[in-house]
Amino acid sequence: MDFPNHVLVSPLNWGLGHASRCVPVIRYFLKQGSKVSIASDGNALQLLKDEFPDLDVLELNSSNVTYSTFGFFFYLKLILQGFGLQKRALKDEKLVKAFVKKHKVDLIVADHRFGTFSENVKSVIICHQLQFKAGLFSYSSSHFNAKSLNRFSEVWVPDTDTSPSLSGVLSQYHKVKAPVKTIGILSRFSKLELGEDIDYIAVISGPEPLRTQFEKKLIQAFSNLKSKTCVIVRGVYDREKLKDLPHLKFYNHLNSEELNSLVCRAKVVICRSGYSSVMDMACLGKKVFFVPTPHQGEQEYLAERLEHMKIAPFSSQEKFKTTDLENLKFYSGFNSEEMHQFPLPGFLETLEG
Repeated sequence: MDFPNHVLVSPLNWGLGHASRCVPVIRYFLKQGSKVSIASDGNALQLLKDEFPDLDVLELNSSNVTYSTFGFFFYLKLILQGFGLQKRALKDEKLVKAFVKKHKVDLIVADHRFGTFSENVKSVIICHQLQFKAGLFSYSSSHFNAKSLNRFSEVWVPDTDTSPSLSGVLSQYHKVKAPVKTIGILSRFSKLELGEDIDYIAVISGPEPLRTQFEKKLIQAFSNLKSKTCVIVRGVYDREKLKDLPHLKFYNHLNSEELNSLVCRAKVVICRSGYSSVMDMACLGKKVFFVPTPHQGEQEYLAERLEHMKIAPFSSQEKFKTTDLENLKFYSGFNSEEMHQFPLPGFLETLEG
């Protein structure tokens, strides 16, 4: 195929990670002269509209997912909601098909959004999780995931092409038959040489009610660190801003440039071990302390793997305390020079091939 003239980029609205890692993809196609449109819903769509206010938008059906805070029921609730997501994906396909035809889209790039698909144009999907870490439900969820991925022309894995990879076994699964291509680390951030005048910055993300629980835990912990300069980025829209303390500043949400600057100014970052956050920290070469979303096997796997590699320590949300941060001296942090970013050499040829 020739280089695409009109690209439709569509992230899943599941936290903000899928949307944030689409930012460099959109920037790339715009730089190459392609027209880009965006399709999503909720906060994911809002993030991309804030970043790219001039792009055409297709609003899709809500993909909001609610979580249980209890282990076994966490996965059971997700699976039960999966049937609803399937129905919404079919509705999305109809919307996408009409949009593709009307606006002459010639490439679809979905980020784990299975409903953004068309048989009439090349449809690729960004996905680092070819197999799932979901306890008793690992096989069934991985099987369903692979079946959905195999509809697409290609699977683009956002990861470095060096060894060891960031995603580990998550990006390896024998039942995925669609061509799998590593495209480099996706991050909307770039390393800035700024003075590190913030001791701790916590960037909160993920679904409710777990996000709010994590926020309360951090506020309680940081309130006692009066000798430190602390920042909490709450990752919320349309909520009343919390009142700053002399040593603790709150932000509801920041655009990429603002958040990039704050994170680069921080000596230590505290965040979830979601894959998009891991890529951001790897890109910036930060010292980071991870707190996985409770019961989310992917995040727990990544946090355990990075601790084993002596890159970053982690704690469960329930047991997190600020004294745990003292363990950071035993870990290297990320080396950004070892992490090859999107697009890798040859990516242009892949698109035109």
